[in-house]
Amino acid sequence: MKRLVLLIISTLILLISPALSAVAVSASTTDTSSQETSEQEWPEGPSVHAEAAIVMEASTGLILYEKNINETYYPASITKIMTALLAIENSSMGDVVTFSKSAVFDVDLDSSRIGIDVGEQLTIQQCLYGMLLESANEVTHAVAEFVSGDVDSFASLMNERAKSIGCKNTHFMNPHGLPDENHYTTAYDMALITRESMKNEAFRKIFATRTYQIPPTNLQSETRYLRNHHKFVLNQGYTYDGCIGGKTGYTSVAKYTLVSVAKRGDLELICVIMKDDSSAHQYTDTQNLFDFAYENFSIYPIADMEDTQTSNESPLFTKYNSLLSKSNTPIITDDKGYLVLPNSASLKDAQREVVFFPASEQKDNGVIGKISYTYNNKYVGGADILYHGEDKLKLTPVETQQNNPTTIPEETTVEKADSSLRPIILGIIVGLFLIIITLYYILVERPRLKRRNAYYKKRARRRSYRNDEFLDL
Repeated sequence: MKRLVLLIISTLILLISPALSAVAVSASTTDTSSQETSEQEWPEGPSVHAEAAIVMEASTGLILYEKNINETYYPASITKIMTALLAIENSSMGDVVTFSKSAVFDVDLDSSRIGIDVGEQLTIQQCLYGMLLESANEVTHAVAEFVSGDVDSFASLMNERAKSIGCKNTHFMNPHGLPDENHYTTAYDMALITRESMKNEAFRKIFATRTYQIPPTNLQSETRYLRNHHKFVLNQGYTYDGCIGGKTGYTSVAKYTLVSVAKRGDLELICVIMKDDSSAHQYTDTQNLFDFAYENFSIYPIADMEDTQTSNESPLFTKYNSLLSKSNTPIITDDKGYLVLPNSASLKDAQREVVFFPASEQKDNGVIGKISYTYNNKYVGGADILYHGEDKLKLTPVETQQNNPTTIPEETTVEKADSSLRPIILGIIVGLFLIIITLYYILVERPRLKRRNAYYKKRARRRSYRNDEFLDL
């Protein structure tokens, strides 16, 4: 009988092995397919007249288009984006700036100005509109003196802030961008500076303003009317649907420089043009680059992707674990995180990494970890993992093999496929176990019970016969 049981089990294993092999082959095929997809070429952008250009996605910092983005050029008046950011960060809107003689006369009198007199007073808010809309150089000089005491000190502050943002090829000598051979930056660095500035709501509002009025001051009895020089923002001559801000620049050496920001839905783009050959081309180049980006890339909210209602592969919230179900747990994905991919790629092509921070590195903002996505060895998005419980969550860090989110180990996709196939494999094992138990009962246990019952009945009859014989005597 034991031989019969072993024969049954062996037969079942032989029958089920092809199914398990098919599952393994499926996982392997998924990995190969994912690798092939991830190696697809990045969408090729249009040619532009500018010597350098970049399109950067604002939420992730992902570069969608690049041309000479790390070559240094003179920025001209797009320098004022950094000046405005520092003014906002180091003063209040109601602070009063009194214009010095150096602010009025030490700046080229033929450059962009709004006619401020020595001793005239404007608020920081009015100065910001003067800088970003009319590109007023005397106003920029006065703001630098107000914030740091003098232009040289303010330039040092600009360079320190640029480094803190991540700029590596930028050096500022003044707050306005008038010619200086040691005053330079790159398209990439200017995109970083603009991205940082757009995180400030006050900057965003001024950056998107078409016109503004400065009322009479202590020395000026007439209202000053300001108008944005950026034609997309002003909506004159050239237009672009979704443009939410921009800054122009020009000197005879720098040629035409232009920074533009556009937003459609959740996809916010920053375009920087440097050393373009004409005013017309700087706008047509920007139009073509924005069109390329919006036509070839899409953005996805990571919180929606990690929701159990839309994804069964979430590393945090799974229908197979009620403890980590999104409806029950205080652990959630930040809704400000986004993933950006070419339209030719699918969400499955993005490799995901989840990292939880040690308790010593967790801050009071509730961030306990991060989800990161990469595609083609590029960081394409991420979101913070938040804990909203009453008590601070302490997590024990587990050392992983993948430390750099931009480096994708070969095992990543296989592990993800194995994770998604785990319930199927477990189901097969449980089913196999139930089949073995059922066959054992039918082929072994039930016949044994029948034999035992027959034995007891036969013995009972023998006893009955013996009793009857005894009575006959």
